[in-house]
Amino acid sequence: MAEEWPEDLEPTEVTWGVVYNNRGFTSSLSNAQQIVAQPGSYWKCTMTFGVLYEEDERELTSLLGRLHGMFGTVRIPHLTRTRSDNIGVPVVVVANAQASVMQLQGLLPSRPVFSRGDLITINGEMFEVVEHASSDAAGKALISVNKRIRKFIPAGSPVEYRNPYCEMRRMDDTNEWTNQPLVSNSTLQFREAF
Repeated sequence: MAEEWPEDLEPTEVTWGVVYNNRGFTSSLSNAQQIVAQPGSYWKCTMTFGVLYEEDERELTSLLGRLHGMFGTVRIPHLTRTRSDNIGVPVVVVANAQASVMQLQGLLPSRPVFSRGDLITINGEMFEVVEHASSDAAGKALISVNKRIRKFIPAGSPVEYRNPYCEMRRMDDTNEWTNQPLVSNSTLQFREAF
């Protein structure tokens, strides 16, 4: 079970990105390239805590202690892409492994529901919506996402769109932070857990 990110623990800087699982070959004869895209892309997150006062430092170090390095997982929220509007109660209809399009239902009918750049979370896996999407009269919509679906997502799985998060693990086993009188700081790297 993934740890919840402490609500009061806010980094001073967060870097998000996706690491794609592509392989390239360049011909030594013609210099032509061939690129193969494979499933297995994952989110990467680097968090910097510029100033950690004692209570924040204790919260952070105890979370890291519960994670046991790379072993445990934590739900890291994407703080800048939250939503407060209501588009219904979306659930998965079809989300097949290796596809980059999924069908959702339970949306408010006949209206725009997602814009480019919106984030959604399904079963701990975060996706970015890459094309505008509108629901049909039955409240269904096809959603194009930024990375291939890693494994089959069961029908009826709820879709979190208001407070997206990604279930992640540490990228290394070392817990380090720098102490100065009264304050501490730390930079941590995480990768999507699967």
